[in-house]
Amino acid sequence: MTTKIEMKKKILIFILAMLSIISFAQKKEIYLDEDSIQKEDLIEISKNKFDITVKGYVYFNFQFDLDSLILNVKVQRIKKGQIPNKSLDSIKSELSIISGKTIPDGNVIVINYYHGLDRCHSSGNKSYISSGHKRFSKKIKEIENVSQFSMYKSSKGIKKYGNKSYWIKDEFGTIQKMFLPLHYPCGSYVLIDENGNYYIQKGEYAFEEIFDLLKNKKTTFTNNTN
Repeated sequence: MTTKIEMKKKILIFILAMLSIISFAQKKEIYLDEDSIQKEDLIEISKNKFDITVKGYVYFNFQFDLDSLILNVKVQRIKKGQIPNKSLDSIKSELSIISGKTIPDGNVIVINYYHGLDRCHSSGNKSYISSGHKRFSKKIKEIENVSQFSMYKSSKGIKKYGNKSYWIKDEFGTIQKMFLPLHYPCGSYVLIDENGNYYIQKGEYAFEEIFDLLKNKKTTFTNNTN
């Protein structure tokens, strides 16, 4: 037989559950595209625009459940564009200082970027992944006119991807702010040619993709879209 105290407890639990549901339902839900975050102007877009996809492009849809709202961010996984010469010179100077390597004029910059530990980086065979990075590092050094850098935002879990000395920190957050403002699963890469044209892939990728892109520079760095 249910006592009055037990009944009161059940009623209290029910009320708290209902309040939680009501509170969640009252949260404002807003939609942004990633360009807005990079420019730090946070221009809201409509849900209809958020849901539109362009043929030939692949998107991530990120959702962040904040205290007072639900934030949805639309991310175009592959992106091309061009940075000004001043920004290119700044990136080259910064990479040279951090790594101790000179970037010759005319070289394509290749940046393999590790955002930090996530579900993707928490699994997989450690020795297989480490050897894969070593093979990539050796193979890309054989390509002329390419300067390659392995960068990280957070070093947690990075030992799986080879010796930590193999990696350099995005010390001033320049690469993140300019190209990779969010944490994309399984890492990303950025290619920048001698004229400041760039090609970015956000999220999981295969090393062979990079070699193919470097073989076809004309296609890779033309028809730039923002």
